[in-house]
Amino acid sequence: MPRRKSKIQTPDLSAEWEKIDNIQVNGRHVVVGTELRIKGQRGRFRFIKYVKTPAGAEWIDVWGGPKGAEQLRSFRLEDIKTVHYKNTTDKHLAQTYKEKKASIEDTKE
Repeated sequence: MPRRKSKIQTPDLSAEWEKIDNIQVNGRHVVVGTELRIKGQRGRFRFIKYVKTPAGAEWIDVWGGPKGAEQLRSFRLEDIKTVHYKNTTDKHLAQTYKEKKASIEDTKE
């Protein structure tokens, strides 16, 4: 038997959230893809976005964790322990390799 759709309309509160793709943390400029270390967490996390609500709540969305168990996570700004200057996750290294290989092929032509 098919389920009935709810007639109650719920407002989209996330429409009012401010989403920013770059921030300043510990004197370092953080953009999408910058790797971070989070207090009390294993592995490295790649920055996705900074979110701020009208109510005053703020957090960062990141992707990462221990190798083989990466996932989307959210943390407070004060939980950031380190902003890495060199990205070393597997996905970033693969991207860097592809860019390097493409640039070598371009120079051969």
